[in-house]
Amino acid sequence: MKDFQEELNELRKIIGGKRATIDTSGVLLFKDFLSRMEEWNKAIGFNENWINLICYKHDLLNIVGIIEPDLLKNVISLNDFRTIDFQKDDTFNLYGARSLDPGLIHAVFCWDLFKDNSVFDEFRKLPNPYDPIKLLYFRGHCVGKSDVRTITIDSILSVKKQTDFRLPSLDPKFLNYLDKNCKRSGSDGIPNQEKTNELWEIFKSNNSMV
Repeated sequence: MKDFQEELNELRKIIGGKRATIDTSGVLLFKDFLSRMEEWNKAIGFNENWINLICYKHDLLNIVGIIEPDLLKNVISLNDFRTIDFQKDDTFNLYGARSLDPGLIHAVFCWDLFKDNSVFDEFRKLPNPYDPIKLLYFRGHCVGKSDVRTITIDSILSVKKQTDFRLPSLDPKFLNYLDKNCKRSGSDGIPNQEKTNELWEIFKSNNSMV
């Protein structure tokens, strides 16, 4: 079993310190993640208002810890994970007290270690909660400070948290298409669900003709 330092080093190699210049797909990937987490929490029967609590209870980002905390006894704690070797060119920030990066990356690593455990058998029909988060980091995004209602992606402006948005596809080419056509600083801005679905249909139609 790989340790967290090895996993972190592999992630750093893949990312290579790159930073996204347009944050549209990062925002939408994070919103997709929140909706997946909402689905999981409902299935688990977790009744706390977790989306508000994650701004200061980062362990609530970790499905493994919510369902079977005993599995985490033999892995590095989130607090210790925050102290892993600092690299100035990291896309993410393991040290920011309010940054969600440490909690998210720790949760992704825990999920990859334990997702095949039998305790998750009853949840196999649910979507992988961390697929959008992996893509978020692979594309050079970071997740900054969170408060009760908003989250900051790529250290730009805060966007509202919501649990009713789903990306119709995680295809990297479609995410590139969204970035190209919906820059936050432009007139269209971050698309809502209806606009995103519309763009997906246009993207599919354009690509089917190639």
